[in-house]
Amino acid sequence: MPHKLSFWETVDAFLGWISVAGAGIIYAAIAGPFRGRSGADTYHHHIIQAATKKVLYRQCGGKYKWLIWTSSLQDSVHYSYSTSPECSPLPEKNGIQPHFVSTDRGVKGFWIGNPSAKYIIINFHGGGFAMDATEPYLYFWPNIQKALADSGIETAWFYSTYTLTPNKAYPFQFVEAVETLRYVLEDLGRSPKEVIIAGDSAGASLCLAILSHLKHRSVDVPELTVEEPLKGAILLSPWVSYSHEWPSMKLNKHKDIDSAVVTERWSKLYLDGQPSDYYIEAVNAPEEWWNGIQVEQTLVLAGADEVLLDPIRTWVSKFKKSNQDTTLILGENECHVAPLIWPMFGDNHETEQGRALKHWLLERLG
Repeated sequence: MPHKLSFWETVDAFLGWISVAGAGIIYAAIAGPFRGRSGADTYHHHIIQAATKKVLYRQCGGKYKWLIWTSSLQDSVHYSYSTSPECSPLPEKNGIQPHFVSTDRGVKGFWIGNPSAKYIIINFHGGGFAMDATEPYLYFWPNIQKALADSGIETAWFYSTYTLTPNKAYPFQFVEAVETLRYVLEDLGRSPKEVIIAGDSAGASLCLAILSHLKHRSVDVPELTVEEPLKGAILLSPWVSYSHEWPSMKLNKHKDIDSAVVTERWSKLYLDGQPSDYYIEAVNAPEEWWNGIQVEQTLVLAGADEVLLDPIRTWVSKFKKSNQDTTLILGENECHVAPLIWPMFGDNHETEQGRALKHWLLERLG
């Protein structure tokens, strides 16, 4: 259930939202008409990106992060069903019901769909390892699942609710991600050729950590071997670099939702004083690192207006040298994880990234 605020938490929350409304939205609304080409493509998107950036700046790493995202992805689903199933974002009348899982090896999450479906898609949410998933996850990904079902493609999706920082730091989430894949492959007995791993931002970086681990075992994570490649990987705006020196960091500074202050805070929480490595920042791995990676096909999605654009492109160029079946799609005028951010502010039009994802899955699984 959603956290009940104490008096002082309520006061702090109120001041926080005043900060967002006063210094963030109002300023953005006034400055918006003068944003020029360095700003977002539309006035609405300018407000969305500015408001999101301000909220994240206010709350990054704070103890009230649930004020923004309401509750964890798992709690959100569970609460909506326990209180008002007919109003749930995943209505029972549509035959979509979550099944919650917790194993002795630390796997936590829930299923949407029958785990015996033809294909399994494991989803790791983003949020800098510090934030829970937002409610649009419960619309966007299930809508993709429904589109596949409408075309006769049966899939089951497992949504990982891995541990967040600062409760735990690297490699704890990495271990949880590997154990989640082990759960599907070994406990459920599914073939790698029936499994796709997917994630956005930090969740996408966990997917890359898994792929690296399957080829180059990390000493910090229990070994997991596969006899054949995974069916695929879907990476939405993968967080492949913690550096802020990339040209796109400056070029798209006023177009995107991410800010250097927030991402630096999140990366420090995740590292917790440890040095980075290839399992954390995939862009730093050399081309030969990706030789023989255990995945058949990879889809990479990114917004053309996001600050991570350059490191994503650089990583893809390395990865694709030995993994030819890799597709990079850039959503024109779209910010970081636009398909998941824009609906929070009433913009529900189909993004280029969302459309490309749907078409790719229909083509590859059909």
